[in-house]
Amino acid sequence: MFHRPAFFAPVVRACAPLLMLALGVSLPGPARSASTVTPTATADSFVGRPIYSEPATGVQLPPNCQVDPSWRSAIPNTDTELWIAVCSNAARVWLVRRQVLEVVNARLARLRFTVLDEHIYPEETAGDTLSLQCSGPRDEPGYVVRGARWRAEGKELRLKSAHAVLRVDARSQTLVDAEPGAVDCSRFPEREAMMKRLQQSRN
Repeated sequence: MFHRPAFFAPVVRACAPLLMLALGVSLPGPARSASTVTPTATADSFVGRPIYSEPATGVQLPPNCQVDPSWRSAIPNTDTELWIAVCSNAARVWLVRRQVLEVVNARLARLRFTVLDEHIYPEETAGDTLSLQCSGPRDEPGYVVRGARWRAEGKELRLKSAHAVLRVDARSQTLVDAEPGAVDCSRFPEREAMMKRLQQSRN
């Protein structure tokens, strides 16, 4: 089942409507596979690094980093989000914590995101072979597939197979391995492209 992700906007709030987020109006030790670069093994790890969001300028990503709207997913009833980022041409998965620094008005706030956990996959393509458009056995978000292959069903892409799956472990606030058969994933390329154009029009 398709899970609607949270999209880029000057401000993000966990339960804000999808279209409002796209338009920029917001309401407020796991096992690692052999292909994963652990945070301690790379000099450009972003674990612990804050990322700020200002009402006037939006999310201020680190230099050489990109996060498309469909590469973000808020975890309901928590202050955490899943992001897929590309930094210096390497795809990575971030688990981030969202914190409100200042409420500007009923619709705008200053936010800080802190990267809690990170997996780096230089061989994957963000949004394609590495995707978070997935839900778990109880239709819950918080899953990422890698090595994904898709099959077309009309305007929708359905997951055909995946090499591995990560899920958010709420207790440890880390990313841990999950069974590939435990997820249901769908992508809507036209919607992804529309949201990306909306984001670019605001930059």
